[in-house]
Amino acid sequence: MALTETQEQILDAAMQCIVRDGLDGATMRSVAREADVSLGLLSYHFDDKRSLIVAAFQLATDRLFTASQATLADLDDPEDRVRAYIRGAFTDEFLTPDYLALRLALWAISRSDPLIAEAESKHERRYTNRLASLIRAARPFISADEADQRATDVIVTQNGLWLNWARYQVADDLTRGLARCEAIAFSD
Repeated sequence: MALTETQEQILDAAMQCIVRDGLDGATMRSVAREADVSLGLLSYHFDDKRSLIVAAFQLATDRLFTASQATLADLDDPEDRVRAYIRGAFTDEFLTPDYLALRLALWAISRSDPLIAEAESKHERRYTNRLASLIRAARPFISADEADQRATDVIVTQNGLWLNWARYQVADDLTRGLARCEAIAFSD
């Protein structure tokens, strides 16, 4: 998703408003105020609140995917690449209360808004496909279907870890959960 600096500033403000005020309270006017731009400029870049929320969701998921991908740099060992990718979604940037609140709000709205559900599904497929390809590289003897199933199982577990972290923030639980994700990926 190619964004201008102004668009990214607006989307960051939208995310802050969603976290602070909830989806209903994140109005075009409040986002413009938070971004320190005019309502007209905001409307120039985003037609309505729905398109703004969809773009904010896409930016949040793009950042997560990009961070996970970045963990692979300079790693050659296939197992190390799987471990890094799994853990890339659990860096400090993605374990903040604000980020987790944003994810929960966007997951919730995706259940009732087809456009946001489509964006979420696209992200989920992209993330799953990448993880499955990494698992397959580390375990070339398993089928593509088995790699897809393992990737899905890892992601289900990761989603639970995010929810658990949002509620309790127990580092040992997160460490054990991430080890469980690795075990799922590498089971023989």
